[in-house]
Formats: sequence, structure tokens, C-alpha cells
Amino acid sequence: MTDPGLSNRLRQKSRRAGLAVGLTMALTILICVGASAAIYAALVQPLSDFIPVTENPNVVVPPTVTPVPTVVAELPSGATTEAPATVAPAVAPTATADTGAFTPDFQIRADSSVNFRGGPSTGDEILRALSPETPLMYLDEDAPTDNAEDGDRWMKFETEDGEQGWVREIDTESYRP
Repeated sequence: MTDPGLSNRLRQKSRRAGLAVGLTMALTILICVGASAAIYAALVQPLSDFIPVTENPNVVVPPTVTPVPTVVAELPSGATTEAPATVAPAVAPTATADTGAFTPDFQIRADSSVNFRGGPSTGDEILRALSPETPLMYLDEDAPTDNAEDGDRWMKFETEDGEQGWVREIDTESYRP
């Protein structure tokens, strides 16, 4: 014969044990998530040259459109209004060769993307991430690196869209069209 009181006490103990195990697992998961977030926050800056960081990679900035002014022909004096006035079509300026044209002499290495920085240091602002083989024009300005692992020097470049910034020498190679 079984004792019903003993069976009830054993069921209560197993429920308490299950609840304790569940709470312990939830607490462990919260601690792991918090520790992972703290480690990520601590490593973002040192690893930003290997893993490009952008503010929001899903946002596409549309190109700006410059409005073309409309030119209306004036009627010469003495002309009647019976003849319709003609509107001169707006003509876009033609591209002329200027001395400051973009002529690439370097490019980003083909094996990785690189951060384009506002200054010659990994601590300087990241302007954007340059994809592999992005053509660059060297601006004859360089700066030494603080760390031997960063290469010999930082070089100042201009991109095709006119943006200027700094890239480490070890992240570039000669331009190949």
C-alpha cells in the first residue's frame, strides 16, 4: 500500500526542482547575452579595419539632382504676339578636360574591403568602407603609422566621387584597369 502524502511531497519537490532548473537556465542565457554584447562593444574599434563598420548598411543615399534652369526667349522689340515665342532648350554643360581629372594610380587590394578614414590613424573617423579593387588617386601626402602591424605608412587618396581620406599602404596595390 502506498502513502498518498508521500507521493504528494515527492511531486512538489520535483516541481520545485524543475522550476529551479528553468530559472537557472534563463539566468545563464541572460548573462551570456550580456557578456557577448560587452565583448562586442569592446572589440568594435580595434577590429574595425578588418570588419568595415558603416552606420546603416541598408540605407542607400540617392544621388543629388541639380535642377536645370529654364531659359525663356524674349520677344524682340516691335514683334507681335501673334507668332508663338520659342523656348530655348536647356543645354547641359559639356564635360571638358580639366587638370584635376581623376586618374587612378592605386586601388584597394582584391582580397578585402577597407575603411576609408578621415585621418591617418585607426582612431580617426571612418568615412565609409571601400570595396575591393576600388580605384584611388594618390594625393602625394602620407603619414607614418603608430603600429608596425599597420604597415609602413598611411596614404591620402581621393575617390572617383571626389571624397578624400586615408588608407594604409598595406591595403592598396597598383591600379590595374
